[in-house]
Amino acid sequence: MISRLLCLTILVLLVLSIPSCKTDAKTGIVGKWEATLTDKRGRGESKMVWEFLPDGTFTVQPLNDSTIVDKDKYQISPDGKTVKFRSAVFDETTCTFDGSTMTGENRDSLFKFKKL
Repeated sequence: MISRLLCLTILVLLVLSIPSCKTDAKTGIVGKWEATLTDKRGRGESKMVWEFLPDGTFTVQPLNDSTIVDKDKYQISPDGKTVKFRSAVFDETTCTFDGSTMTGENRDSLFKFKKL
């Protein structure tokens, strides 16, 4: 009887621990990303470093420069597949997110992010 109770307790604990092993989208986005912003009118592209922080904010810096040029909030959709943010660099944008890359666009630019 005690061994059955012990086995049942272990099984319940294992089932409860499975969700904690899964990486959520917020954990996946936290860190530094290199963003390439390409102008749709052919005026070239620029590269920036975005850092997504665990508190739901991000910072933006030019590549190879430590000057923060923007800081604001981001939101991850409940399904973890899109990220929405507003930036001084570009208007409010929603990007698709797959864990290691993000892509999006607005009327003026295309955005491609890769995790560093």
